[in-house]
Amino acid sequence: MALNAAKSGGRVLVARRGGGNLFGRAAASGFSTSASTAATTPQRISHYLAHHPRATWEALSAAFPAAAPPHGHTDAVLLSLAKHRHSSSSPEIVARNALTFFYWSASSSSSSHSLRAYCLLAHLLSRAALIRDASVLLQSAIAKHSSSPASPFLDAFFAAYEDSGTAATTRGLHLLVHAYARARLPKEALEACRYLAQRGVVPSLSAFNAVLHAAQRCGQFGVAWEVFELMTLKRVYANQSTVELVIGVLSREGALARMASLVERIHGKKCAPGVVAHVALTLRIFKEGRTEQGILLLRRMLQRNMVFDNISYSLIVHAHCQAGDLRQGRMKEGSEYMDKMLHEGFVPDIGTCSEMIEALCDSGEVGKANELLTAVMDKGVVPDQNTYLRLINGYGKVGDAQGVIKIYHEMEHRELNLGVDVFSSLIRVLCQSGNLKEAEKFLAVLERKLLAPTSEMYDLLISSNCEKGNTKKALWFYDRMMTENDNLSVEESNHREQTVSFG
Repeated sequence: MALNAAKSGGRVLVARRGGGNLFGRAAASGFSTSASTAATTPQRISHYLAHHPRATWEALSAAFPAAAPPHGHTDAVLLSLAKHRHSSSSPEIVARNALTFFYWSASSSSSSHSLRAYCLLAHLLSRAALIRDASVLLQSAIAKHSSSPASPFLDAFFAAYEDSGTAATTRGLHLLVHAYARARLPKEALEACRYLAQRGVVPSLSAFNAVLHAAQRCGQFGVAWEVFELMTLKRVYANQSTVELVIGVLSREGALARMASLVERIHGKKCAPGVVAHVALTLRIFKEGRTEQGILLLRRMLQRNMVFDNISYSLIVHAHCQAGDLRQGRMKEGSEYMDKMLHEGFVPDIGTCSEMIEALCDSGEVGKANELLTAVMDKGVVPDQNTYLRLINGYGKVGDAQGVIKIYHEMEHRELNLGVDVFSSLIRVLCQSGNLKEAEKFLAVLERKLLAPTSEMYDLLISSNCEKGNTKKALWFYDRMMTENDNLSVEESNHREQTVSFG
């Protein structure tokens, strides 16, 4: 009995042990399931990645056997890693583990990663100075998620930067500009530059140069000039590589020789490529009518000795003349620039002088225009026929016949080759001011020079005499014109007869 009892007790004990083992297996199974579920939470995964020395695919599969994390967990894991700096691990180890996790979770899921996941990981990699990995990831993200315009992508990338908090660095933002440039998307790269600059993050010089290079290679020269303007406006000043890229754009546009010649003519001698590049940028801005923007950039260039004083003053005067500001209350400012140039010994080119003279004449200040011409001539500037014609028109507008005649004699004295166009201007302005006798004298001078009067000259004399009521004189000019123009058509002849009869 005792033996049986012992055996029975033994069997009970064995049964209890067996029962205990079964409970243990059940408990272990329950714990495994619970632990697996707990282990796949974003907090547990990010903690694992932050403290594991090397998270391989095998290690991740062993640690998290429940296959891929649920949808959205990847974003949460990467955000947790991006927001915190882990003192126990280096940023490089954390970033590499995050990159491994990123690809591991993608291989275990049927859906691709979100744009936010790409952005968060790119910031993690760039913070750890894993530039190559970050660049490859960004190019992949651009290929999969980019759009035109690039603003949705930029919004997501900047949001990921801001969500990283105090752990964030701007390195990733600069890398994004590089990534667009490498993908040969210069427009999107420029958009990224502007987007970042508006948010207080000015792209680096190397980023700007990368966009310039991409724009040049793609033949998008307009984009290249916009990049060059933006970097100058944001005080990211050009280095040798920048200048070479801009000169390359000028060359491919076929404008390099003309621009270099213009700068040399203003300065009096050849200038460095950097000066040519910045002058070309300024003139492009002025041509678009953005006078104030161009002057602002010129002043910054002067502060950095990127252009010479005489070139800067010449361009400013040119801008005011071109924009017509000197007919809109800006005459004083333009005159002050010109006076300052002359006082400091800087001599503007004849083109700039002619524009300033025309602006002064248009505002009725012909005397000031004549004084300016005298001043620049004293500095060695030689006026051309175009300069004198502008003065002739100016004197004609104020009705100063003697001033017109004086300019003509000065042109004769300088032995300029006076053609029909000069006499046409003389006759026109004198007729318009009512000085018909002087206009007739110039018609006679024209004929003495063996030049043929034009129909326009006769028309002016005929119509002006008609307005004065001198019909007899008008008919006399009409008869002369008909005699000298045998090929005049019947229709034109009839028209002129009506003009004389009813004028």
